[in-house]
Amino acid sequence: MDLRIFDVEHGQCSHIVTSTNRHVLIDAGHNSTTNWRPSTYLPRRGISHIDKLIISNFDEDHASDLHNLVETVSIGTLMKNPSVSPQNLRRLKEIGGIGRGIDALADLMASYTAPVSGNIDYGDFKISSFWNRYPAEFEDENNLSLVSIIESHGIRICFPGDMEVAGWERLLARDGFRAAMGEVDILVASHHGRRNGCSERLFAETGLHPYFVVISDSGREYASQDTVNWYRHRCRGFELNGERRRVLSTRRDGRVRIQTSPQGAVVDVF
Repeated sequence: MDLRIFDVEHGQCSHIVTSTNRHVLIDAGHNSTTNWRPSTYLPRRGISHIDKLIISNFDEDHASDLHNLVETVSIGTLMKNPSVSPQNLRRLKEIGGIGRGIDALADLMASYTAPVSGNIDYGDFKISSFWNRYPAEFEDENNLSLVSIIESHGIRICFPGDMEVAGWERLLARDGFRAAMGEVDILVASHHGRRNGCSERLFAETGLHPYFVVISDSGREYASQDTVNWYRHRCRGFELNGERRRVLSTRRDGRVRIQTSPQGAVVDVF
């Protein structure tokens, strides 16, 4: 598996190429400063089809280029919190207003209603997903994030969207979630590293002890960089370019690339 986590400022966009050359995109944020966009990046690499699009959160920064993306590539399967319907999503965005990306997502959700095909070979790539239910458990976008744990050759990476402490703690009531989180090797920080995504109980009750955390952020906003030490003390660390690292950030490091094979994982930044 070849995973790239892109620098899209306070948003999220990651591209996975599996060992069978299948393409998975996690979120569709873009970089407003550099104008990097998945809708231009993918076609430039000769990619015209995404086998699976995963939307981890219903805020615009996770889907800001989706309205362009659907015009440039085809999408096989859409994954998101299944308890939220297109009508629910538009209701959630009534107060703050709906952006072009989330508007495109609502339209996509309305058309992607067929059962998921099981005949696609993703090779070494597997995914497990967890979510809180709307409206029984939560009625806010962040705690309705889709927590996805991807696995390749025994390496497990968690993409939690913008899950906040209350949402983490609701999920902790589920045995399967606690077991899955305890095996995570690399954690993408919830809510771009903001304090409201930092759950003490998540680490204490699951045994979560990743090698490192990736924070998708840009300039100093919303105290997103105040949690670096909090995460650093909860990671095992790994060697990168002669330095022991426990936290990577797209702001400091740029794109993060993780490649897995039967021999393990290779991490690079560029």
